[in-house]
Amino acid sequence: MGNIVIGILQIVIFIALAPAIKGFIHKIKLNLRGQKGPSILQPYKDLIKLFRKEPVISKDASFISKIAPIVVLLATIISASFIPIFSPNTLLSFTGDVIAFMYVLGLSTFFIALYGLDQGSSFGGLGSAREMTIASLAEPTLMMIMFTFSLEYGTSNISEIFVKAHSHSFNVPIAYVFSLLALFFVSMAENARIPFDNPETHLELTMVHEAMILEASGKYLAIFELSSYMKLLLFISIASNIFLPFLYSSNMLLNILFYIIKVIIFSIPIALLELSVAKFRFFRIPDLLMISFALATLGFVLYYV
Repeated sequence: MGNIVIGILQIVIFIALAPAIKGFIHKIKLNLRGQKGPSILQPYKDLIKLFRKEPVISKDASFISKIAPIVVLLATIISASFIPIFSPNTLLSFTGDVIAFMYVLGLSTFFIALYGLDQGSSFGGLGSAREMTIASLAEPTLMMIMFTFSLEYGTSNISEIFVKAHSHSFNVPIAYVFSLLALFFVSMAENARIPFDNPETHLELTMVHEAMILEASGKYLAIFELSSYMKLLLFISIASNIFLPFLYSSNMLLNILFYIIKVIIFSIPIALLELSVAKFRFFRIPDLLMISFALATLGFVLYYV
């Protein structure tokens, strides 16, 4: 019973923290540009405002437009239930849950693409096609990264991977570096960040994620936005808990504090990269994703060398 309570508490903290990380990254970018901008709490205010509004649904839309936001949110929450935040006692944990995690995460991408197609607009279809193209190249890389971790720590259970990461380091340092770089690229691609997409623009010809939810409004838009915040924090959590395993203690409150510190550390490079490079042309994105897949494959192969 205690493990279930801890698992639920981890999910609650995860959901509560996700908008703040989005606001933190945006705040860093604005400060480095010499702008003041809104506070890191602005995403919370935006979500509250949107949740108070009723959604407007296209007359051409089907029932998919009503269930897709809920499925996307639930799939993201279930994905987060596999990831230890401040305790290995996650809500969902079983042998082979690495595979389940990636399938559930893929379900979220699939339904948001369905939502874009269901609107009957040209921009929704364009965004969905681009999103699935990026996902088809990014998800094999994520799978290769997770398999590398499974081999290194001798388990396909995500909680056990994180626990063993806290107890000893990688035997092959260069594989460790390759996996980190590959995970960074995949995180940017899966979360529609620069250079793969620009979440701050609504220029129709370059949109990917924003094109799929262009017709969303009210509560549905709030759900999509909250899901995107959670997905970003999800990837940051994976990287921070595996690649900074030394910030860990037996005290739960200290673990929560250490987790927040690690998330902040891994959020800063995202803001710096987005300030340093421009969005790539869509036809250059597969090249970058193939580089990340090559890095992940090298990390996997070097485990045996």
